[in-house]
Amino acid sequence: MDSPQSAAPRSVIDTAVHHHWASQLDVTDYMDAGWREHLGVPGSLPGGAGAMHILPATAYRRPGGDYIEGSVSDPSAPAASDPERTVAQVFGSGQVSRAILAHDRGMFIPSVPNAYRAAALARAMNEWTAERWFSADDRFFGLIVAANQTPLQAAEEIRRAGAHDRMVGVLMAANGLNKPFGHPAYHPIYEAAAELDLPIVLHAGGDQGADTLTHPTAGGLPATFAEVAALSYSPMMTHVQSMIVQGVFEKYPSLRVFVAGVGVAWIPGLFFRLDVNWRGLRREVPWVRRLPSEYFREHFRIGSWPFDRAPGDDGPQRVIRALEAFGGLEDLICYASGFPAWDCDTVDDVAARMPETWRQKVFTDNARDWFRWPERARRAAAAPEVAVGQMPVTGELGDPSRRSYAAEDGREIEWVPAGD
Repeated sequence: MDSPQSAAPRSVIDTAVHHHWASQLDVTDYMDAGWREHLGVPGSLPGGAGAMHILPATAYRRPGGDYIEGSVSDPSAPAASDPERTVAQVFGSGQVSRAILAHDRGMFIPSVPNAYRAAALARAMNEWTAERWFSADDRFFGLIVAANQTPLQAAEEIRRAGAHDRMVGVLMAANGLNKPFGHPAYHPIYEAAAELDLPIVLHAGGDQGADTLTHPTAGGLPATFAEVAALSYSPMMTHVQSMIVQGVFEKYPSLRVFVAGVGVAWIPGLFFRLDVNWRGLRREVPWVRRLPSEYFREHFRIGSWPFDRAPGDDGPQRVIRALEAFGGLEDLICYASGFPAWDCDTVDDVAARMPETWRQKVFTDNARDWFRWPERARRAAAAPEVAVGQMPVTGELGDPSRRSYAAEDGREIEWVPAGD
């Protein structure tokens, strides 16, 4: 690989910085008196009753610590919980020009068992991010926390918080209804996001709460953090294929999705199988009009962190060869540091492990185009109505007598029924 100094851009967009609160009172201050009393916020109950934790505890901890060394200044507070210090840590190198605040524990909102408390907390977190963090530096942008346990309420909050021109996406970090994200129950959220031209951000990690319905791996609850770290992409594969196969993008053709926190090396294998299987299984999903990989290329972008590694001196080259098997991933990957996570990636580290020809796209262009800078600010006040399509269940796509069909771009694609 080339040296990172040879071509690493300096106007880098970091699509995943995980900000936190120093104390949960930072968030509960934005809740009304009734909810503060419900949570037992100090001063809201007689007799000094103890406060509840606003979010479920994490079920998994890295033995060596959750954060990168040097990121914590106050042992009593999490890393990235002081906005001013975080400004220096994120922008101090002069390489990063914008950063998207993707939350740390705020990702656990869909794991809160009380759906109404989750919705109230989501609104408070959005207010806290806008007031406390956006005021710290105008290079910070945010994601709207959506409590997807109650999709209609989540849609209302998206429309409310999405009026802020620094909110650039909608965070979906766990499936609060215990259903994959292609399920129609989530459609109100997608309609609101498409209406405001905001991408849905699927972020791994919000499903790691203790004693919750959500699972951080596809097969059930693992026993160790080592298992979670290796397999956190597995539920993401479920959500991505669910959205494609269940016709979300036929109903919401303008919807964009950003996938964060799971690296990128899982993509080729998933879509090799999806594309091949689709040819023989289209009868079951006639609304899937194109190859699944075509929907992915059009509707998805993916954060680089944690950028995949392979052992050995030729590890970076082996990873790139694996990614090139899918073809065109350099047009889909967006740089994400994951700061301050223990395995976060610096600009120089990622640049050193990818071809020079990829860097301008990965570090700047892809994220700029996907999150709609600079026109996002101009659109926030007057977003167009969303185009909602239909999901056909009959017709030529479901006709078992047909051996091929004409794709929308004019290509003739063969249909091989299962068993042929």
